[in-house]
Amino acid sequence: MGACRCEDVSPRVDRFTPDGRTDRPVLGAVRGTAGTLVVDAGASPAHLAAFAAELTARGRPPVVAIALTHWHWDHSFGSAALDVPVIASEATAAGVAVQAGYAWDEASLRRRVDEGLELAFSLPHLLAEYSETERTGLEIVAPQVTFAERHAVDLGDVAVELVRVGGDHADDSVVAWVPDDRVLFLGDALYPCLWGDPEYLTVAGTRALLDRLAAFAPALALEGHDEDVADAAAYAARLAGLRRACDLVEAHGAGAPARVPADDEDLAELVGQLLAGEAR
Repeated sequence: MGACRCEDVSPRVDRFTPDGRTDRPVLGAVRGTAGTLVVDAGASPAHLAAFAAELTARGRPPVVAIALTHWHWDHSFGSAALDVPVIASEATAAGVAVQAGYAWDEASLRRRVDEGLELAFSLPHLLAEYSETERTGLEIVAPQVTFAERHAVDLGDVAVELVRVGGDHADDSVVAWVPDDRVLFLGDALYPCLWGDPEYLTVAGTRALLDRLAAFAPALALEGHDEDVADAAAYAARLAGLRRACDLVEAHGAGAPARVPADDEDLAELVGQLLAGEAR
């Protein structure tokens, strides 16, 4: 991964590519005659401001709102870059409120890591994304528009559907669905929970997530930290891999790894994550 770049995804959708150096995720933008909706606020105001500048340079309509896929810092801390409403699920808003109550100087961060309130994985990324001065004065914006399970954003000639789908990575995970372009922003919904050693998935959480995602048939799917955009076949294969891993773990328990083809590293990883979750 390198520096973020702006790319066309579909006739109404742009994305800002991820940058693993500070764990910056994918950001999205959906444009209509009434304005542009940004999907996820990014890791910092600098991150979101860079995307907004690219959108302006491309002649996109003004940004009218930001929608968050979940509360994690790398997806929510950039909101202050734009003076527009932030839309989030009630659960995401609660998570952001907890973050807003913390101090973000290095000493406080390290103390929370020691206490298990912050991921050790996140520490070097936060220290690299922000200077100490920026973190000390960090403004974390509370969502102004909240919803329980579903919310529609009207952009004039196009609508964006926000749907809470949950999952092990973050129970508040929301997807953003653009039916006119058949584009699905997944955020981090399909990823494992990082609050464990090792990281894990659960069969119940994965099955429930897959059931909720069955409502969508995207031509293109964007995951939060993936460099590539998945087409329909790649997305279907991604979900099929999760189903297969669940099937193996349910049928064979600790013996599931022996049932994984030797050349299927992705399936082996999923099975390992599910076994870690079932052992908790």
